[in-house]
Amino acid sequence: MTKLGEILIEMGAITKDQLDIAIEDGKKTGEILGGVMRRMGYVTEEQLLKALATQLDIQYIPSLKDIEIPEEVISAVPVKLVWHYKFMPISIKNRVLKIALSNPLEVWPTEDLKLLLGYDTEIMLAPAEQITEAIRRCYGVGAETVQKILEKKEPAEKRAGAAVPTVTEGAGKPVAEASVIKLVDQIIVASVRARATDIHFENYRNRIKIRCRVDGILYDLALPKDISVLYPSIVSRIKILSGLDVVEKRLPQDGRAKMKVEESDIDLRVSVVPTTYGENIVIRILQSMLIYKVEDLGFLKSDLEKLRTLIHMPSGVIFLVGPTGSGKTTTLYAYLLELSSPDIKIITIEDPVEYELKDIMQIQVVPKIGMTFANCLRSILRHDPDIMMIGEVRDTETAELTIRSALTGHIVFSTLHTNDATSGVARLLDMNVEPFLLASSVRAFISQRLVRVICPSCKVKHDAGDLFKKENIPIKKYYKGKGCEDCRFTGYKGRVAIYELLIIDDPIRELIMRRASSQEVREKARASGMKTIREMGWDKVEMGITTPEEIMRVTEPERKGF
Repeated sequence: MTKLGEILIEMGAITKDQLDIAIEDGKKTGEILGGVMRRMGYVTEEQLLKALATQLDIQYIPSLKDIEIPEEVISAVPVKLVWHYKFMPISIKNRVLKIALSNPLEVWPTEDLKLLLGYDTEIMLAPAEQITEAIRRCYGVGAETVQKILEKKEPAEKRAGAAVPTVTEGAGKPVAEASVIKLVDQIIVASVRARATDIHFENYRNRIKIRCRVDGILYDLALPKDISVLYPSIVSRIKILSGLDVVEKRLPQDGRAKMKVEESDIDLRVSVVPTTYGENIVIRILQSMLIYKVEDLGFLKSDLEKLRTLIHMPSGVIFLVGPTGSGKTTTLYAYLLELSSPDIKIITIEDPVEYELKDIMQIQVVPKIGMTFANCLRSILRHDPDIMMIGEVRDTETAELTIRSALTGHIVFSTLHTNDATSGVARLLDMNVEPFLLASSVRAFISQRLVRVICPSCKVKHDAGDLFKKENIPIKKYYKGKGCEDCRFTGYKGRVAIYELLIIDDPIRELIMRRASSQEVREKARASGMKTIREMGWDKVEMGITTPEEIMRVTEPERKGF
């Protein structure tokens, strides 16, 4: 058998001198040669596994992502063995079980599989991270924990398929088992690692679903088969974690919690609602500190200059408009961080406070005790702010107070729920805001949407052909992501804003004063050079930032006559 060091030298992975150093070190420490070279940084895991596969004449699999593993293989090998020995079963044929290991020198898995399951084994090599990911994908997040919990339950309980009640201790207070605590933590950690912004726990007849929203799209989280039996305990654990009433199952509840995940502080916003088949939960995941800058939001250079001029004005209102989840609050926070300085006082009124902003006074609205946007706005004016952010203008009173605050020399940022920038004008007029107040105080309406960004690791150029002929867009090429491990085979990684910027200049003010329709305002703005969100989206397609499918998903074609 060829020696491992010689194979690595032939591969060009190490030099003869490095091999000699590793051998001497191994003699002192008693460590095997491969471990020494990994510790010293001479070889990568991939290089070492390739060399071991060559030495032992076994197959090396660089990626398990593309391997279809039959369901009968997953069912045949218990998850507790898989997690204990860190191997992944690949196939079964003629009582021979093929498994992927990251350490071929471990003999216990093969012996135990023969003893416990009656299978002979055939070993293949794969990176440890690939094996862990494959176990999570095929067996589900927290599969080992679920199995351990179920093994502690009464057999009759499992046979009846009854829901496992929350375990009680002490004076009858409901608490979650330690193993359920671990399971909930595993679900949250897996979601954070996947860059999820929300986790949805959904209860249906005879099954549950847990889904994560990544880059605005919901994906099913791989789950163990028997997790539905534990759903009541999972709900109780999440309620305890977020300070909610465990006993109350008839009314909606909202709470919050903090967790530390891989050195990052995570804020969790929890909402529980009762449904036909039980309680559903949505957990929103927020980073404790916001790190976005204005230049990171996706504004073109020319528009970024206009925007900076607007937000640095001494007074006036700037409205961010768009549907829920379009990134309005994140954009406003970026503006506030741009303006924040020791000589300026900034106050925000929010529902809820989503991110913690350094040196900025943030107020949480509590409507049930009368702490509304309007009431808070009256009070904060006595605190002598230079800049204010009102989370949302929902009613006439808040709208009038916001606009009058701008007229008294403040710069105010706020949001409206409308589909486009020009509809913001009509929305405020519908709230009975006087046209002269609107025209004299509002500086701009900015409408935005979020589109997914093409993964840079698997970006591929395509010929446009006649794809954009219907929209009359002169795009000759565009890009897409093929799908890779970096983007979890979606072709996208991250999101960026597309927007339309309506600046309230003299021609627009004249239209506002005579209560012109949204369509008239829109036509005038476009004649002055305003690009619509869809047109901005096509620009981002041509720049290779996003795909045509994303633009068509989040925007509508320009409608005539509205």
